[in-house]
Amino acid sequence: MKKTIFIALSFQVWLSWGQAAWTVPKQAELMQNPLTANQETIDKGAKIYQSLCASCHGKTGKGDVVAMQSLNPKPTNFHTEAFQQQTDGTIYWKLSEGRGMMASYKNMLSEEERWAVVHYLRTFKTDKQTNQVSTNQTVTSSKTIQSEKTDAFPFTTLINAKTTRIMPTHGFGLTIQHRFGATKFDEGFIKNFMGLDLAANMRFAFEIPINNKLMFEIGRTRYGKFYDLGAKYLLLQQTGDNQTPFSLALYENIAVTTENAPQYSEQATFENGTKFEYKFYHRLYYDTQIIISRKFSNKFSAQIAGEIIWRNLIPYRIKPKEESYVIAVPVSMRYKTGMRSAVSLEIMPNTHHQTMPVSLGYEVASSGNHVFQITITNSDRILLQNIFTQPTLKYGKEGFMLGFNLTRYF
Repeated sequence: MKKTIFIALSFQVWLSWGQAAWTVPKQAELMQNPLTANQETIDKGAKIYQSLCASCHGKTGKGDVVAMQSLNPKPTNFHTEAFQQQTDGTIYWKLSEGRGMMASYKNMLSEEERWAVVHYLRTFKTDKQTNQVSTNQTVTSSKTIQSEKTDAFPFTTLINAKTTRIMPTHGFGLTIQHRFGATKFDEGFIKNFMGLDLAANMRFAFEIPINNKLMFEIGRTRYGKFYDLGAKYLLLQQTGDNQTPFSLALYENIAVTTENAPQYSEQATFENGTKFEYKFYHRLYYDTQIIISRKFSNKFSAQIAGEIIWRNLIPYRIKPKEESYVIAVPVSMRYKTGMRSAVSLEIMPNTHHQTMPVSLGYEVASSGNHVFQITITNSDRILLQNIFTQPTLKYGKEGFMLGFNLTRYF
């Protein structure tokens, strides 16, 4: 019993790590709201608040949503004097950056939308409200915010492709990807319940950030019984003023299959004629990428990657000859269709003769900390080392797979 209590308390302390102090840069504190506090601006902020913030902070801004009272810290009550005494710049910065269970909205909302929310939060009055910035403080021009860093995509994985995004620090991420069986528009579509009754593939992965440039991931995939370890490093990050016009990241993943060793004839040989022996390194698959992304507007983002997949053991095939490597140039795009929704597309041309992965995703619920995405794809593989080495379906003739992605940052 004591051990259980100790583990529970330790987990709670870990979840609240870094929550004690929320230090705001001095330059951010002094930023002035560039928008006029008129009815149009406040109404715009109210619409955003009710869509994204009310589920935690309450419709009236008192932080009294029953389901959120167990959080540490609890959602802020915007009617308190302590909150309203903060400068507009402080509130804007916290809304942009997020922390812990508080989502970061700098990649979901435009600067104008975030400033509109600040104006709306000022309508939550207190009896002793003092929110004037001292006249002897230097007010930062609204142009200062243009140099803030931005991410083309709000999550580290789009549908199957890795993005340049590094997940927020002081926490961890969980991604679950699920692909159902192949189906097409015939009698089996209803009989097999759109493929949901058929054998399915799944991958779950944990993401662990080291800092705002480096993160690791560890995953497990059902097909092939693969365990994989990945690392992503952000070399460049796009800024709002386009001084840095794009983001650039390196990604490496090593996967090992834990399936039983394949059975080969005792007379099996390598291509050079030496006797074949199955070794541990034959189980290893590698994925190396360089990824370039750009956020073109608040609604549209795109990226392109150069990718090499390497297998230490390949199936024997003469025509066409199977190579140890596959070179791919995946292209990914995302377009926001609403405050919490977006459409994503991935097209992955590559040198493997039987693969041309094309995937479409629709985000039905999204915020800075989580996303649920419905997917349509022509590959039941999820790990990129498998996507480019296993045959894909032809959409019109052979069908497609439905699936979903669920990502949550803690």
